[in-house]
Amino acid sequence: MLGHEYIVAKMIWGSACFGKMLNTSFTLSGYEKMNAEEHLVCPHCGAAVVKTDVVCRSCGGDLVRPFRFASKEPEVSVEPSSEETDVREYSVFERFFKLVVSPSNAMEDVARWPDYTGPVVILFLLCVLAGVDVSLVFQKIQLTGDPELVSSAQGLISGIVAAAVVIGVVIVIVFWLVKSLLVKALCDDGSGWSFATAASVTGYAYIADLIIGIIGSIVVIPLLPSITIDVSDTSATQAAIANYQTQLLWIRLAISVPLALVGLVWKSYLGGLGTKYGTDESSSLGKGFAVFLGLALLGLLINFLVNPNSI
Repeated sequence: MLGHEYIVAKMIWGSACFGKMLNTSFTLSGYEKMNAEEHLVCPHCGAAVVKTDVVCRSCGGDLVRPFRFASKEPEVSVEPSSEETDVREYSVFERFFKLVVSPSNAMEDVARWPDYTGPVVILFLLCVLAGVDVSLVFQKIQLTGDPELVSSAQGLISGIVAAAVVIGVVIVIVFWLVKSLLVKALCDDGSGWSFATAASVTGYAYIADLIIGIIGSIVVIPLLPSITIDVSDTSATQAAIANYQTQLLWIRLAISVPLALVGLVWKSYLGGLGTKYGTDESSSLGKGFAVFLGLALLGLLINFLVNPNSI
């Protein structure tokens, strides 16, 4: 009897142990399932979700599509390198146009990708324009007197105009480079910007002089009076030239000087923008404007001291 009770007790104890084992097994399976479910996240907001969820409890996003496991490596987007995106935006002639309609964008492009082609083209056109103006002015002058002297004077004038264009190109380029050195030094402010950038900014700013010069030529040349000079009479020639300069005074005051001031301010503004972007804003627009304006006024002063009749 005792043996029978012992066996029954053992069976009961064994059943209890087996039940605990099953319960433990089920519990482990549930834990593994929960653990697996904990690795599921909402593909929309990244919140934890379970496999039976149809919508995310956090953001309400649709979960019908396959889940994204948290253990999955995040997708890495490949950004284009700076070399691929750092591309010059405007060509030389596009820069010329943008300097008029969108000067800030144009000068930023000039400062980021400096070049010498644009400035050299602008300076060359300035010299050509000056040569054309001189030729048109001389057409207003009628030479009279000894035919041989008239022929010699006309040849001399033609030679002077040609030489002035050639010499003017050299002088303007030298002046541009010297001015660029001064701009680089005065607007550096610890930025360490290059001479190429300063020269490019300074050169492209001359577009203001070119455009104002073209406008001035169109307006002023037709207004110039004609003059007759007797080359055989020196005193009469000097008197005629003095009288001619007096007649030109009102044109200078009413048209030439205001246009020159507009060009001066415009060029200084372009220069200020260029120094701002060229120095990564170490130098302000105001300081760049002041430097360009001061150098331009200094140039006018020197020009006036050399030739008082030029102003």
